Amino acid sequence: MQQTALVLGSNGMIGRRLAPMLESRGVDVRSASRSATGASHFDWHDKATYRPALEGNRAVYLVIADPGAEPDATILPFLEEARLAGVGKIVAVSSFGVTFSGEPDTSPRRRLEQLIAQSGLDWTILRPGGFNQNFSESFLLPGIMQAGMVATATGSGPVAFVDAGDIAAVAAIALTESGHEGQHYSLTGPEALTFAQATAVIAEAAERPIAYQALSEAQFAGILAGAGIPPHAIAIMVRDQLAISRDEAAVVSATVPELTGRKARTFADFAKAAAAVWRA
Repeated sequence: MQQTALVLGSNGMIGRRLAPMLESRGVDVRSASRSATGASHFDWHDKATYRPALEGNRAVYLVIADPGAEPDATILPFLEEARLAGVGKIVAVSSFGVTFSGEPDTSPRRRLEQLIAQSGLDWTILRPGGFNQNFSESFLLPGIMQAGMVATATGSGPVAFVDAGDIAAVAAIALTESGHEGQHYSLTGPEALTFAQATAVIAEAAERPIAYQALSEAQFAGILAGAGIPPHAIAIMVRDQLAISRDEAAVVSATVPELTGRKARTFADFAKAAAAVWRA
């Protein structure tokens, strides 16, 4: 019987890389996102979309759109629908940030992990560190393109940036192979770099001046607020930045090479591949 898997957030940073990996493993992939139509339409804020998306799937890749939102109202009914639909395995993306010393016991990220662990389903939780693609596809890109600058409140703290492709590769393995049930996997790249060092790598790859600017906590929060990011998300992002400044994100995990059988992608290799984005 062919394996089936639902990929939530299929247009997202990890999801769009994961789907072809699963297909190459012979999995019948059902991609779902808020922008899709029919049974592929999925919206965390519309519980009527849960069951149609889940039907016929044995495994689910789960990522929530707003990691700062309280998960009980959405995750609990979703997991119940998953059980009723016959889903056997959940692979969920959390964050390396749940391990930071300043993370509250009641944080939404920790609550998400608790709900999944208590679901009665086989589960694997992925805890990636800072994404390489935050520089090329996410919140750090506008500053690079509009101001030629990367600005953070991380000070001189290093981060073992991880590539979205490596996260997807681990997710594909956990979704299709046994032996990963009940595991929390910390996912990082092979080296820890400060944001200033990462900015220098990007500038060299893009062949243009890009500077690093150190910000205070208040300055960073103000920039996020000006970009329309909601307060609960700002609180998490600022908390993570301060943890990085305390060197709490410098840990290098061996999970990617151990599970995939190949080295994790370096930040320099990522920057070379993404250079055209920063030249545009």
